[in-house]
Amino acid sequence: MFNAFPRDETITRRERFCRLYDFERVDSHVRWEAVEFWGETGALWRASGGLPDGVNPMDYYGMDPRNGISGNLGFTSMALSGPRPETHVIAEEGRTRVYRNDLGQVWRDRVNGVSMPQWIRFPVESRDDWERIIKPRLKPEDHDFGNLEEEAARSRTSDDAWGLWIVGLYAFWRNFWGEEKLAFAFYDQPDVLHDMAKCWLTMHCECTPRVLSTARIDYVMFHEDMAFRNGPLIGPKLFDSFMAPYYRELFAHLRNHGQHRFLLDSDGNNGPILEQFADLGMNGLYPFEVAAGCDALAFRKEHPRFFVWGAIDKRVLLGTRDDVEREVMAKVPVLWETGGFIPSIDHSVPPCRQENFEFFLQLVRTICR
Repeated sequence: MFNAFPRDETITRRERFCRLYDFERVDSHVRWEAVEFWGETGALWRASGGLPDGVNPMDYYGMDPRNGISGNLGFTSMALSGPRPETHVIAEEGRTRVYRNDLGQVWRDRVNGVSMPQWIRFPVESRDDWERIIKPRLKPEDHDFGNLEEEAARSRTSDDAWGLWIVGLYAFWRNFWGEEKLAFAFYDQPDVLHDMAKCWLTMHCECTPRVLSTARIDYVMFHEDMAFRNGPLIGPKLFDSFMAPYYRELFAHLRNHGQHRFLLDSDGNNGPILEQFADLGMNGLYPFEVAAGCDALAFRKEHPRFFVWGAIDKRVLLGTRDDVEREVMAKVPVLWETGGFIPSIDHSVPPCRQENFEFFLQLVRTICR
């Protein structure tokens, strides 16, 4: 049903994405109206007979493919060279187990079911941990690019947009320190964080040229997730001191290799940090999470050439059709008219009435033409 919104067949999905990101007129938005669906959402719709068994909602609703390459630089975390760390069970605690790996990470996870692990210890708590355990395994000359050749070949023959998806600097630190110890490290061990930032920058500057010369890349997306509901996890002054110099250099490097579309992946309310990113050259954000107080319309008034992907409050799907219509009509027409916009639920689609989601799709696919 929802494939019955014809688009210009002479324009490839890649061309549509690139033109849209660059604020050029297109025949239709890029159909990335949801990043994902909760498992419970698909199960609910299948149980009611609205979604065929074994069919992914993304495919059922004719959404465009999302393709990314990292060259094993990692999106949520950077891959280390050397042997894969072995993991050992160190405790059995009812329905959970406690694990430890060779990097020193310790975490608790459920035996059955799916949940986020509870992290007990991260691999870096001191300069010694960084220099002895992690840093020796982050050298460009030792980097394993994984299945880059296969992925790159697909990108060169595809009509879809392809991104270089890489881990951002804050996420790089957090993966090794954890959020709480990282917050203290900015004051207690700043030299270690700067050394880690230099390593992060070196890995990207030395390794991305091979990826960019091998694959056909249309944009670069940085995974950060550096904010929560009430604001960013790092303040403006710390951002200026610890992050801005390294991002500034990386952006210059990527521009020298033909890239200019820089998209930040960060949930929550990034507040003044997003302003600082924009000043550096970051020119897009996903998902503009409404529940965290993000206002895409207000931000676009201040930054009219900033790409918006998301901005539709997921919570309206739990309400009525009128709720969905008010949310869509308050944002989509004006953002679509000004360009550089992909209307999307501001994260995964929660368990909701299928009719509400289909009404949302019908509205945005009618408006964005």
